[in-house]
Amino acid sequence: MGSALRILVTLALVLAIGLSACGRRGTLDRPQPSYPETQADPATKMSKAPARSLWIDRLLQ
Repeated sequence: MGSALRILVTLALVLAIGLSACGRRGTLDRPQPSYPETQADPATKMSKAPARSLWIDRLLQ
């Protein structure tokens, strides 16, 4: 009976510690940025990258 009690107490401690670490404390709102945000400019698009074939492309064709 002593070993069963020891196992139950250990299981209870593990569950108590594990459940206390679950969840997120504090607000779930987005934090304020430390830099000014700007709107995206569609006129400045990324340049096109040249097409490169990989070794796996030959296997998939």
